[in-house]
Amino acid sequence: MSAPLGLTGTKELSRIVSSTLVCSVGGAGATGDYMGTSAAPQAFLSVCEPDNACSLVRGIKLIDATTTAAVALELWLFSATFVAPTDNAAWAITDTEALLCLGVIPIVTTKWYASSNNKVYSDDTLNLVIKPAASSLFYALVARGNTPDWSAAGALTIQLAIQ
Repeated sequence: MSAPLGLTGTKELSRIVSSTLVCSVGGAGATGDYMGTSAAPQAFLSVCEPDNACSLVRGIKLIDATTTAAVALELWLFSATFVAPTDNAAWAITDTEALLCLGVIPIVTTKWYASSNNKVYSDDTLNLVIKPAASSLFYALVARGNTPDWSAAGALTIQLAIQ
């Protein structure tokens, strides 16, 4: 198997899952804002093996088709669905929903790589254990700095390397 996220060596990947961010409201995000569909979180589909065993998130890649500015974000991963805040509003979940959180992947400004038209984020150093309740892995993207407006179709794509 080739290593589409730059992962090589002895780590055997079972799949690359991808999701394109869909924003309900749009507009540039500010620190602490949730970005995505209002009220219903987005998900990576077909994440787990059929036996629903634990898996590992080994890497993450983001493709930003709108800007070359590096931004700080967090990708919150959840085992089951939760009530997402309104797009571009303060990130807030209940204590019960926090129990569904499998982990948070920090997206730091130093791992963005820009071309003159876009930018790519890449991190293949992850080792996050996940066990979603079903085959989907729900997520929330949270701004930790000012972000561009990703409301255009296909503006931001997120990929996870799963073992």
